[in-house]
Amino acid sequence: MNKTVYLVLFDWSTTDSDGIETYLYRRYEDARRKFDELIADECDANLSWVGSEVFDENGEVNDDYELDCNTDEENAHELYWHVVDKNDYNRHSFIDLLKREIH
Repeated sequence: MNKTVYLVLFDWSTTDSDGIETYLYRRYEDARRKFDELIADECDANLSWVGSEVFDENGEVNDDYELDCNTDEENAHELYWHVVDKNDYNRHSFIDLLKREIH
């Protein structure tokens, strides 16, 4: 019997620390909620360097950074939100929501 699980990965790195946080869910809705919460936290200037440096006052990405994302629910098994400092690839925030089958 195959079962579906949803994996949310938060791979982050700064100049002095890094980590990978892993969250596993049975329901897509729960995984999507966590995915969205992590993105909101990263965009908060009080919680993350991403929120304080990456976006300008209009929400546009500043020149020294790159944002690559697919947050479209029609492709729910491969959602991602990746921010990279173009001058230091070790400074990044990668958030992914992946659908996986367990056999």
